[in-house]
Amino acid sequence: MQRLSAWFYLKNNKKRAAILILSFGLYFVLLYGVQFFMHPSVYMDEMIYVGGAEKMQNGYIRSYLKLNEVMNLGMDASLFEAESGATYEEMVAEINKGTGRFAKLLQEEGTAEHVFICNSYGIYVSSFGGDGYYSAPMLKKDEIVTFAEYLDLKITEGRMPEQPGEFLMDERMAKNRGFTVGDYLYDSKTKLVGIVEYDTYVAAGIDYADGANPDRQIYLLNNGTIPDLKEYFAKFGIEAGIESSSTIEIYSDQVNAIKEVEKFSKELQTPLSVMTYAIAFVLGLTLFFVYRLHVQDRYGEWCLYRSLGYSQKDVYSLAFREFGICIGISVGLAAIITAMLCIIGAAIMRSKGMFYEYLLPHVLLQILGIGTLLAGLMQIPVVIAMQKVKTIDAMEEE
Repeated sequence: MQRLSAWFYLKNNKKRAAILILSFGLYFVLLYGVQFFMHPSVYMDEMIYVGGAEKMQNGYIRSYLKLNEVMNLGMDASLFEAESGATYEEMVAEINKGTGRFAKLLQEEGTAEHVFICNSYGIYVSSFGGDGYYSAPMLKKDEIVTFAEYLDLKITEGRMPEQPGEFLMDERMAKNRGFTVGDYLYDSKTKLVGIVEYDTYVAAGIDYADGANPDRQIYLLNNGTIPDLKEYFAKFGIEAGIESSSTIEIYSDQVNAIKEVEKFSKELQTPLSVMTYAIAFVLGLTLFFVYRLHVQDRYGEWCLYRSLGYSQKDVYSLAFREFGICIGISVGLAAIITAMLCIIGAAIMRSKGMFYEYLLPHVLLQILGIGTLLAGLMQIPVVIAMQKVKTIDAMEEE
C-alpha cells in the first residue's frame, strides 16, 4: 500500500498550513526578540565597569579618616569632629592635602603609571532595560592631557577640554545621551567640547574652579598590572571591596567588577526568564488550542484513511510528519525574521550608543527546551484523536 504523503494535505490546504507555520514561527521570534533587546543592559555594565578596566581602575574613597589612620597621611582628624568649628572649605582643603599625599605614595610605589584622586561627574548611560552609571574623573588641565594620551583617545570632533567644566566623551556615550559638541551635559557648568574614539565608554572633564566637593574617586592608569583592586590595596593595609562599607569601594577592575556584573546579570536573568516563560506559557497555550482545532478538523479525513486500510500507526505517522514539516518551516521562517529583527534592532542600538550581541547561545538553548516541550504537548490531542479514529463501517455499526 502506498505511503500517505505528508505534503498532500499541506499543499491542498495552504491557508491553514500557513497559519500553523506563522503561529509557530512568530512564537520563536518573540521568545528570542525579547531577550535580544533586553541584554544590552548587561553589556552596558560590562563596558562601564569591566571593559575599560584593562587600562584604568576606579574606586570611591568612602572613609578619609580611616585612610589617614592606615597610611599616616597627616590629615588633622580633629577638623572633622562635630564641634571642631572648622568650615566646609577647611575640611575640603584637609582632604585634598591627605589624598594628594596618598596619590603620591601610590605613584611612587610604581604599579600604577598614573594615579588621580579627584572629584567625579556621574553620567548615566541608558539601555532598553535601565541605566548604567559612569563616573567621569574631574581632572586638572595637565592631568586630562595625560589621561587622554595614556588611553590613546583621538579627538574626532571638537577639541580637548581647556576650561573648568569642559568635557570630552566617546562617540557611543555622546550618541546614547544625545549630546553633540557644544551641548551642556546637565547644567550650564558642564559643556561637551570634544568627542573621541574609544573601544568602551569613556568621559572626563576639567574640575570646576570652585570645586569644593569632599567626595573623592581614585583612578589608577596602568596596562593591566592591577586586575584586582582588593588585592592591590590590601598590600597597603587598606580595605577595598564592592561593599559600600569598604574604605575604598571598587567600581571598576577586572576581578571584582566582573563578579558584580555577573551578579547583576543573574538578577536581570530572573525577570527575563519569568517574562520568557510567561510568554511561552500564554502563547504556547494558545498554540495548543489552535493545533487541537486543527486535529479535530482532520478527524473525518483520518477515518477515511482507516477505511481505506491504513493502520492507526500509518495515520499517526502522517500527522507526526505533517507537524514536523510545519515546525521545520516555521523554524526556518523564524530564523529569517529574527535575523532581520536583530539587524534592525542592532542599527537602532548603534544609533543610541548601545553595545549588543547578535548570538545569544543560552537563549537558543532555552528556546530549544521550550520548543521540545511544546512539541511533546502538541502530540496529546493527536494521540487522543487516534483512539477515536475508526473505519467508516465501524462508525456506522455504532
